[in-house]
Amino acid sequence: MVEISSAEAGRNFSQYREKAESEPVFVRHYNKPSVVIIAADEFERLKRRDKQVMSVEEMPEWLVELVVNGKMDARHDHLDEIEAPEGFEESAASQP
Repeated sequence: MVEISSAEAGRNFSQYREKAESEPVFVRHYNKPSVVIIAADEFERLKRRDKQVMSVEEMPEWLVELVVNGKMDARHDHLDEIEAPEGFEESAASQP
């Protein structure tokens, strides 16, 4: 893993841009994580993956079990009080 300061990134950007073609370059600002320089094709791959949708039938059994048996953090209990929009039926949400 390559980790550099923002000042170093500014001084030698072309070097780190080239390095980012093969591995992420982590940039710190005031010694805190700030940004990551990655190759454009890796960025596009991550964007595509972020948009993938999976039906329950396509999910592995272990993941379905995690979702079914999962518990929300108590900080989100207030969301249970939100009423469904008019015309929305709970059964409609579970339909494919």
